[in-house]
Amino acid sequence: MGPAPRRGPVSALGRAGGQHARLVRARRPGRGAVSVPRAEQAAGDALGPVLDAYLAAILAPDGPRAWATIRDALAAGADPRALYLDVLAPAMVEVGRLWETARIGVAQEHLATQITQTVLARLAPELEEDPTALPGRTAVVAGTPGELHAIGARMVADFLEAAGWEVLFVGPDAPGADIVDLAARRRPDVVALSTALAANVLAAGRVFAALRRLQPPPLIAAGGRAYDGDRARALVAGADIYAADPSLLLAELALALDGPSAP
Repeated sequence: MGPAPRRGPVSALGRAGGQHARLVRARRPGRGAVSVPRAEQAAGDALGPVLDAYLAAILAPDGPRAWATIRDALAAGADPRALYLDVLAPAMVEVGRLWETARIGVAQEHLATQITQTVLARLAPELEEDPTALPGRTAVVAGTPGELHAIGARMVADFLEAAGWEVLFVGPDAPGADIVDLAARRRPDVVALSTALAANVLAAGRVFAALRRLQPPPLIAAGGRAYDGDRARALVAGADIYAADPSLLLAELALALDGPSAP
């Protein structure tokens, strides 16, 4: 889902009344939402200097230096997933904040985005198979209609592919009707919609409502900065699952789709 700041333990799963029936099996006795493990938080802290160096490179803008920063971190033993979640994602959140506060212009924001897209393409092959892999599953991953930000959705697609999913990556700003038509034809296990701008949450809700009218409906996942970490807002919009980052999404999908039935 879209890049979001890491804020310690993140609540990632919820279900509103009348939403996807498969989530009944996702709840286990005494189990709440998935949270970020302490070891993962520590890894994020350790990558602080890498984040600083990467952010400086993409703002320069200096694409070769940006990739060299990631390449050197890999050579030093950094987990590729941690580089996605604790370097690339927060770097792009900061770029967005700088643009929103008029500290950088559109051209500089676009350059930083293009550099990061190139880095993602080179980093994705380094992702090893995820322990929560669900091979044989299919996902449609898209940006919300009107949403021009593609990096969050691309990260989700990369994590799902590394976990053995067949991923139909639609990209940003796909018409809602086309997303629903694709889901009707391919019948994916999940449709994941990334929304970076709060103004696009209503558009996401319209897509969710149309997906829910399919028989059977797919599991619907929402994420992105637009929700500002607020799971309830995503559920009100019509999602079955809210996840603040791709790693949490994988954990919740494993729970929702393959978890044991609650007593």
